[in-house]
Amino acid sequence: MAGIYLRQGDVLVAMRETPYDAEHVLQKLVAEHPQVLAGNAASENDNRRWLLIERESPIAAEAGGGRRWSADHLFIDQDGVPTVVETKRSSDPRARREVVAQMLDYAANGIVSWRAETLRMRFQARCAKDGLDPADHFIERMGELNPETFWMQVGTNLEARRLRLVFVADTVAPELERIVDFLNRQMQVTEVLAIEVKQFVDGTGAHQTIVPRVLGQSQAARQAKGQAPSREWTRDLILAELETRQGPIEAKVAESIFDWAAKRPDLTQWFGTGAKDGCFMATLSDGDRRLLPFGLYTRGCVEVQFQHLMNASPFDNKRMREQLRERLNTIDGIQIPVNKLTLRPSIPLNVLAQPGALDEFLATINWVFEQPPAANTHA
Repeated sequence: MAGIYLRQGDVLVAMRETPYDAEHVLQKLVAEHPQVLAGNAASENDNRRWLLIERESPIAAEAGGGRRWSADHLFIDQDGVPTVVETKRSSDPRARREVVAQMLDYAANGIVSWRAETLRMRFQARCAKDGLDPADHFIERMGELNPETFWMQVGTNLEARRLRLVFVADTVAPELERIVDFLNRQMQVTEVLAIEVKQFVDGTGAHQTIVPRVLGQSQAARQAKGQAPSREWTRDLILAELETRQGPIEAKVAESIFDWAAKRPDLTQWFGTGAKDGCFMATLSDGDRRLLPFGLYTRGCVEVQFQHLMNASPFDNKRMREQLRERLNTIDGIQIPVNKLTLRPSIPLNVLAQPGALDEFLATINWVFEQPPAANTHA
């Protein structure tokens, strides 16, 4: 099986690809860490936020009918798009055949039997079962979105038959990938994706990590849905866009961030491919671990990427993310609330234009990169 290496201090720990013990392990992973549904979107412009409605979500064959099918997971993203997730291990022969038919059943009947208010009640019931306050949990997952507007958008999407179907497996067979791409090209408003979530474990079982990868988002599939073609952003394009849309002050701050990144050869610089908004990210790869502390956007802000840091040691520990929040909040004009530690709070670039603010911000980012991984890592 394939392997990777994870750095622990000065030691490289060999990690081997390891099958999941059972399908429910993979299902639990998706429920507790829905960010895997973004796959490698840590390096893309469009990172999703997910609200878990319920696991084993019942689907009826008609409005008001009883359960006929049961989807592994039902999520809704920040755009109010219902997302059905079905997980299968590669050892399950249904991963390439029956599961495709299952998902089409879910889609065809879900849009008939689901109502926005019903899904809202199911979300509230799931929170009550898990001992969560629905209002607080919504804020944690969806940030500052207005709940009433959100659920209205869910209803609009259901009326428009706008859904997302996601196949999750430890290994996605080429046959399934081709089916996903075919369906994506044929369906104008429903998105179909396959996500491969591989698990890597060291010889002692003390260290574990997962590596997700999204399949089915070909350019042809995007064009079939009328999505705008992607744009290859560069440093110069981002600076020009910022100056046009925001002003010279914001462009100057961005230029200083680019100069800082260029002086660090240990960082990998990435420029987004968004059709509308440009994005720049600088990451530090350390074996399997990837530290992604912020993203710079042409809409005139940097986003602190708590959502991605929480998957990288030592920031998978909430106390470390709290330390980062406290350091940033010492900068004049920055006040990140404590409930943002799993999200991507924004800092306007004009705030970082204040005397000394950008130097303090970059010093804090350097501090993030200097933190060694903890003794144990968790997916």
